[in-house]
Amino acid sequence: MAYWLYSAESFPNQEMMGKPGYTPEYLSHSGIQLGPIEKEKWAPLPSNWTLVKHRDWMDKRGTPERVLAEDIVKAIVNKHGSRGVVILDHEPDAAEKLVAIRQASDANKAFRMKAVEWYEGQVREKEVTGRGRTNPTPYEDECYTILGLTKPYSVEAMRAQRHPGEAVGEQIVAALERLEKRRKEEASRAETDSSPSGSARPLLGPRPRE
Repeated sequence: MAYWLYSAESFPNQEMMGKPGYTPEYLSHSGIQLGPIEKEKWAPLPSNWTLVKHRDWMDKRGTPERVLAEDIVKAIVNKHGSRGVVILDHEPDAAEKLVAIRQASDANKAFRMKAVEWYEGQVREKEVTGRGRTNPTPYEDECYTILGLTKPYSVEAMRAQRHPGEAVGEQIVAALERLEKRRKEEASRAETDSSPSGSARPLLGPRPRE
């Protein structure tokens, strides 16, 4: 059985490698490591892996053991599905790819929003108690960029503190633009889902919203 993987983000993120505050992440389970995984690309997975286990310190050669892909992919989806990792047990057709990509993107944006909320909670704690932090990690900084949010440590944020009325007006305009964009996307998705080929569903990973 052939498995196919799609991820909304890279594991690890090659652009962040070596940056202070970034810890490389890999998709792995039980000694099996996938990757590196490139974001927004489909990649086939092997049907099984061979893992060499050593029974004790004297067992230098080790004993090869076959690990089935089914066990690995379920664990990876359970752990990283909320970040936009989707795995199918077959090569997806065009309709299935659209559904899976939309599912992965929605899950990843929700995960990134939680990361932003966690960071801003740390900043508030620092302001109130002196504990916490103010510097974002490279991943948190990227979350602001991808979500289109104003970074609290940016020039725009400092300007908003000095001229709150002007900033509110800009936020309202931006919110209306996002609302209109989302309406168009939902209308497009409704047309896709109503078509005969639009009912395809990924087998593994979080189910797409109806």
